Order: sequence, then C-alpha cells, then structure tokens
Amino acid sequence: MRNLFFPKGLNERERKAYRLHLTAEIFEAFSIGAIGLTEFVFLKSLNGSPYLVGVILQVSLIVMLLSVVFNQLIRRTGDKKRLYKISIWITKLPLFLLIFFTPDTRGGLFFHYFFIGIYLAYSFTKPFMMPLMNMMLKQNYSGKNFGSLYSKVATLNKLTVVAATFIIGSLLDFDNFSFRYIYPVTAVLSMIGGYIFLKIPYDDREPDIKLPLLKSVAGSVSDMVNVIKKNKPYRDFEIGFMFYGFSFMIAFPVMTIFFDQALGLNYSSVAFYKNQATLLSLIILPFMGNYIENTDPRKFGMMTFASLGLFLVFLGLTEYWNGHFEFMGLQLYYSLLIAHLFLAVFFAMMLLLWNIGSAYFCHGDDVSTYQSIHITLTGVRGAIAPLIGVGIYTYIGYFSTFMFSSLFVVLAVGVMYYSMKKHPDHNGSNNSSKVI
Repeated sequence: MRNLFFPKGLNERERKAYRLHLTAEIFEAFSIGAIGLTEFVFLKSLNGSPYLVGVILQVSLIVMLLSVVFNQLIRRTGDKKRLYKISIWITKLPLFLLIFFTPDTRGGLFFHYFFIGIYLAYSFTKPFMMPLMNMMLKQNYSGKNFGSLYSKVATLNKLTVVAATFIIGSLLDFDNFSFRYIYPVTAVLSMIGGYIFLKIPYDDREPDIKLPLLKSVAGSVSDMVNVIKKNKPYRDFEIGFMFYGFSFMIAFPVMTIFFDQALGLNYSSVAFYKNQATLLSLIILPFMGNYIENTDPRKFGMMTFASLGLFLVFLGLTEYWNGHFEFMGLQLYYSLLIAHLFLAVFFAMMLLLWNIGSAYFCHGDDVSTYQSIHITLTGVRGAIAPLIGVGIYTYIGYFSTFMFSSLFVVLAVGVMYYSMKKHPDHNGSNNSSKVI
C-alpha cells in the first residue's frame, strides 16, 4: 500500500509536491462528498422544482465559458499563489451562508435561488482554480510521472470521498436539514486543503500584459479558433466530447429526479450507489493513469463514452425492471447495481480524459490553450443541455429520455473512431514527457 501511494524514484521536488498535493486533496474530498449530493439536497430537502435541478447543473457548467477571461487574468498575474488564495475564499466562503437555511425555508423560491447562487460561487473552482493547480503541478511533476502521480492522488481523494459521502448521506437521512451545518464544515476543511496546496513550490514568471484585457481575450479566442481549424485530430476529439457532453448533461439532472420521484430513494441509498461506482473506479484508476499515456486519447475516449452509454441503458431499464431488495435501510435495485458498475469505469476514465486528455494533442507550451478550449466548450454545451434534458423528460418520460441521451454517446464513439481512421497521428507526442 505504501509503494502504491508513495512511489519510489521521485526527485526531491516531486516528492515534496506530491505529498502536499495528496494531503490537500484528502481535505478537499469532504467538500466534494457534500457537493456530490447537492442536486438531491435541493430536490429532497428544499422541495426544489425539476427545472431548477437542471439549472443547478447548468450554472456549474456555464461558468466554464469564462475560462478564456480567467486564463488571461492568470497570465497577467505575477503572484499566482496570491491569486489562488483569493480564489479559495471566493469559492468556499459562500458555503457558510447555508447556515441561514431552516425547515421554515423549505419550498421558498427566494431560498431556492439563494441556494443556486451559493452553488454558482463554488462552481468557479473548476475553471478558475484548476488551471492554477495544473500550472503548479506541471512545474513540479516531470512529464513521465504526471499521469501516474495525478491518478494516485485522485485515487486516495476518491477513497476519502467515499467515506465522506457515506457519513454525509447518513446525517442527511437523520436530519434533512443537517446540510446547513455540513457544508460550512466541509468548506473549512476545503480551505485548509487549499492552504496546504499553496505550500507546493512555484516559481512565478513575468506576467504577460502586452495588450489590454479585451484585446487579449479576443486574441485568445482567435488562437482557439485557429487550433480547432488546424489540429484536426483535436477538433474531432472536441466534437466527440460535445456529443458525449450533451448525453451526460441531458441525462444527469433527470437521473436525480428519477431517483427521488420515481424510486423514492433516501440519501443513504443515493450515497451507496455513488460509493459503489467510486470504489470500483479506484481499483481501475491507477491502471488508467498508465494506459492513457500509452494509447491514442481518442481510443481512450471511445472506451470512456461507451461505458457511459451502458450505464444509461441499465439506468433506463430500472423503470421496467424494478426488482430490488432492502438492506440496512438501503434500497438496492438490481439494474442500478449493474448500471453503476459501468459508471465506475466511466468515472475512472473520464477523470483523466477530462483533466489531461487535451494535453496529449499538443506540446508543453500549448497545454493551457488546449485546456482552455476544452473548458470553454464544456460551458457551451452546459448552457443548453441540462434544461433540454428536463424538458424532454416531461414529454417522453424517464426511459425514453435516457435512451435519447444514449444516442449522443453512439455519435461520440463514431466521431472518435472516424478520426482515428482519418488521422492516425493525433499531433501530440507518443512521449508523454513532451506533452505534459
């Protein structure tokens, strides 16, 4: 176990950064465990409407559209650690406002939007903080170790998320409004983790302020368009991701509604299914960290998307194959147990594909541009797909919505397969030390 999470052969800088990265992610895991139940808290504890459940997923993705602006702000800031420190407070502090939610506020429209606003602030974590994190890690991890070290940290993080999700789910079943205390506590832990991460060494470079901000943003957009035009394998990769993203974002808000209104699952049952998928993904994740470095990312993407498609099929079948049993207060459906096995594979692969997949289509100096494109396109599809999913469900029901969503997975796999045949070389480098 020690050799699994504390590999040998690292230089002193890698070893220090890895230990701090690992510790920080353990603290962050408690916040992730709480946030993972956000849509269910909104629906079950606050009596939120199905459409606003779609809005919750939507706002967390729309912020990705600002990644181009954030990228320019990061490049213009000389003190990256100070910027990271500010982002910790901006994204975590609003979670303390949930203390003002009481059972008397249940069903109140003002508090529904208040809740969504708090979640919106937290959602800036990914497009704002992740590029800063990757910059610090990139300066400390060598290319040959980046994927494997990242996957090891993610594995231990997910183990902690499992424990956190189980505890938080149990507390919410005991008291549906215990979230008003849970979220502030996890915010404190997350902030501690953030300050631990800040101890990772980082050498600031001169800020890039050659042009005014608006002109720089326009230039970044132009660069992104040129990348999409010229790098056809990467263009195909992102087209495949667009189809996958529509599938995911159409299905997942509807899945939350399905769990609550059709199956009547309690918090502990939802936490169990999430943990089932997470635990199995932990077994797979370390192997995937090595596999992604030695295969075409489009082939990796095909396998990732296909696993999501199989999850959707078995999820949809639950409406008709409703055989289940109860164990220690858990409502365990046979089809959901099978579905979450495929979701585990999806979790393990998508964690790597989403975070570092685009880096395999370029060389080191272009990583931030390619990741910025990737994040921005996530915001584009997130701006419309979640509410489309909820709207479709109201007309054609759960099963048909999940099957409609799975069609986009088929398109995503097809695009990746076509791209591999049309453009065998993905324009990156088979040597990962050159692309990360």
